[in-house]
Amino acid sequence: MQDEYQYFIALVASIALGWAIPRLPAGPPRQWMCSGMGLFLLVTFCGPQTLHPLITIFGNAAIIISVRNCHTWSTIFTFGYLAFFRSVTYFGLKETNEFCNAVQLILTLKTIGVAFEVHDTQLRRRGIAPFPSNSASFSCMKPFMDVAPSFMDIVNYCLCYIGMMTGPYFKFKTYNDMIRSHALHVMPRITMTKQRLRMVPVYMACFFILSSLFSYSMLWDDKFYEETTFLYRCFYMVALFVIFRMKLYVAWLMAESSCIMAGLGLYPAVSKPKPGYGPTEPEKLPETVDRSTEFSYETIYNIDEYEVEFVPTVRAAMKSWNMTVQYWLAWHVYRRVPYKSIRTAVVMFVSAYWHGLHGGYYVGLLTVPLMLAAEDWVPRDAPRWAKAINWFLRMRAFEYMVVGFICLTYDRTIRYWSSIYYVGHVLAIGFLVFGHVYRHFLRPKRRQDEMDATTSGAADQQLRHSDTNGNLTNPGKLHTQ
Repeated sequence: MQDEYQYFIALVASIALGWAIPRLPAGPPRQWMCSGMGLFLLVTFCGPQTLHPLITIFGNAAIIISVRNCHTWSTIFTFGYLAFFRSVTYFGLKETNEFCNAVQLILTLKTIGVAFEVHDTQLRRRGIAPFPSNSASFSCMKPFMDVAPSFMDIVNYCLCYIGMMTGPYFKFKTYNDMIRSHALHVMPRITMTKQRLRMVPVYMACFFILSSLFSYSMLWDDKFYEETTFLYRCFYMVALFVIFRMKLYVAWLMAESSCIMAGLGLYPAVSKPKPGYGPTEPEKLPETVDRSTEFSYETIYNIDEYEVEFVPTVRAAMKSWNMTVQYWLAWHVYRRVPYKSIRTAVVMFVSAYWHGLHGGYYVGLLTVPLMLAAEDWVPRDAPRWAKAINWFLRMRAFEYMVVGFICLTYDRTIRYWSSIYYVGHVLAIGFLVFGHVYRHFLRPKRRQDEMDATTSGAADQQLRHSDTNGNLTNPGKLHTQ
């Protein structure tokens, strides 16, 4: 629990510091203030381990500035160093702490992300699309996204204190717009921050109450498996997932608030910004803004708690969870995998690798494609009762998969899943089988029966209509004539 308190203090300090950032002159003073506070956070929480983030930052800055195809070499260098970072104990070095690990996670996204921004800018200027895209709102050919950072611009971007340990992910373009903006003082930053923080006390109360009753560590205690029943273990999984969600809700809402207070990711609403991406219609950005301008913080919007809690499908809930990282995965991984059939699996593997080398991440995230396939048989126009059932099963699927993130190791995860008889996998496979049978046998037969009934009903109606009009199809009338 001590780590949670330290995270909380760091987030409160980040929100408070956001009050001062817009009051600094645009450009270098604002940039160096953000970087200086970021370096202070690094040294305070990571100590000597600050060397790992610094190697990642300066190594990537050198690659991006001097190497052709910098996005490829940045990805290789950053993911390669991430593997070393996660296995330092095998090289006789001290294991990295939780804070340094969190910083390295965010730095991985930012360094690879800015490399792709630079590479895509170079392609756009040559009239080449970075990847095939049919989406007008998420076009990869908009000059608004062009960037040309210097070596120190990249270093300052990576060292920015905002979101350093918790996210949200934001592009270099978004960061640079905040650094150079002369309109931060007219943005309703305090009002937006209050709006975003209003549910934090509720989530904190839920977290502390449930944390006093349930514990993650119970899952690797032998007595838990010897003294509890199948139903209790299933219920325990529900309670732990609530704790897991509440903890992240608090962290992400406060992290978003630190962005809002600093004016990071705030654009006029008319430009229709999207999480991670920024304005999707930059041509509508006004030349000047004032206090009457409606602003949106959608660019750094990372979690939609209502959608996560209540949408009926796994796919929709995932799109509302950690949305800026979802954007990063979609933009830099999913859309660039040439074979559509394996895109989801590749994304889940990259996501698992990014989270860590623990086996629990892999078995948890690589279960996602199975869950997505299992729910695809549910028709979009399903009745309300069917969507309610799907929501109930979707929540159970998330609880089942998050066990990997709680237990971390492969052995602990498999032990827990086996204690509940792999109920998540069994249900998913059952849905797949039923969906296959329904799609190929039951639904065609049902449609044929409906067509037959419709044809028969239309014929009967035509006969009745003919009788009413005295048509010569009546045998009695024919005989009389």
